[in-house]
Amino acid sequence: MLDMIWEEQQGMEVIYQWVQWLQNSLLSHLGFTDEIILSKGDLTCHEDGGDKRACRDDSAPDVIITRIMRYDDDKRHEAFLHDIHDCMICFSEFPGVDFVTLPCHHFFCRKCIQTYCKIHVKEGTVLKLTCPDTKCEGVVSPYILKTLLAEDEYERWEKLLLQRTLDAMNDLVYCPRCETACLEDESNDAVCPSCLFSFCTLCTSHRHVGKQCMTAEEKIRKLEERLKSRQERGDQNLTDEVLSLQAIMRDAKQCPRCKIAIYKISGCNKMTCSNCGHYFCYQCNFAIVGYEHFRPGACDLFSREEILRWEARMNPGRGRVEDAPAPAPLPQGRYRHPCPTCGKGTPKIGNNNHISCGSCQTGFCALCRKTVHKTSQHFGPKGCKQHTADRD
Repeated sequence: MLDMIWEEQQGMEVIYQWVQWLQNSLLSHLGFTDEIILSKGDLTCHEDGGDKRACRDDSAPDVIITRIMRYDDDKRHEAFLHDIHDCMICFSEFPGVDFVTLPCHHFFCRKCIQTYCKIHVKEGTVLKLTCPDTKCEGVVSPYILKTLLAEDEYERWEKLLLQRTLDAMNDLVYCPRCETACLEDESNDAVCPSCLFSFCTLCTSHRHVGKQCMTAEEKIRKLEERLKSRQERGDQNLTDEVLSLQAIMRDAKQCPRCKIAIYKISGCNKMTCSNCGHYFCYQCNFAIVGYEHFRPGACDLFSREEILRWEARMNPGRGRVEDAPAPAPLPQGRYRHPCPTCGKGTPKIGNNNHISCGSCQTGFCALCRKTVHKTSQHFGPKGCKQHTADRD
């Protein structure tokens, strides 16, 4: 019966139908209702006069299935090598033996994929060495690269990949004693895994818990020095960090309690820190409680520019006040970006493209206007850049 099913559908898949027939029709076909004795004593299939294909061997089902799948893969590969295919890079036709298949199952002619890999290695863009298909982000495996690149090119690829991976880690520093790569914690401290030296990553001296290491200006200078040492490796993240710190020092005020940077767009000079809830005066940066600080002869609750802008909004028909100065333009990088949820325009802080809407508290990207749930997933080499300057 199994042979008959095979002969009726030659060239078609037959295993499923075999299993289905054995499960549903075998007992009734043989006239059994309770059980079947598969062998008679110690006789072999040949001695018993039966079909040797029905004899059980010593292989487990998982081994047999693996063999079938391997056989199927071998036959598919053999058919691929003899067929003619189109290369999606040069759009030329070649036999399958002239193609290289990537782990993502996309295939390209050997000449094109080899040239593609050599260009990326030569230009140092090893992080962009992925599948050439525009809709695929699959990697080119090291095994394939070793067959396509010369020995010196493959060594260069390994060194560049390691260096780019290390450079992409913002929390990576080097031990001042043995130059071993170390991970920096949130307190700007690190412990060398090689010599066990515990040090401050800013001043590179012994760790000093609870003591102030550097002022904001000194920290900027230190980061600029670190930037110069990494310029050859193109550390754009560190460049953005320096520019952001400079923008914060130029345009923002620090909360007197938690030192977080705060930028005032409009309103009175009584500020509330969004981080710790502390009140302070934006004019003199002094910690306050109520409004007693804004008494006559002290700091102004509203600046003159703010009063003039308020009067212009309340009395649009009175005309222009002669002594009123022109409205101060927003500092560079303060272009208002519309929130994707509520539509309210929100300015950037420095060059940081991760914006939090002041109206609905939605976090979104200033470049693509998509909601950002996790910064590490949205921004990065394969996503949007987290730090860029707005167009003038």
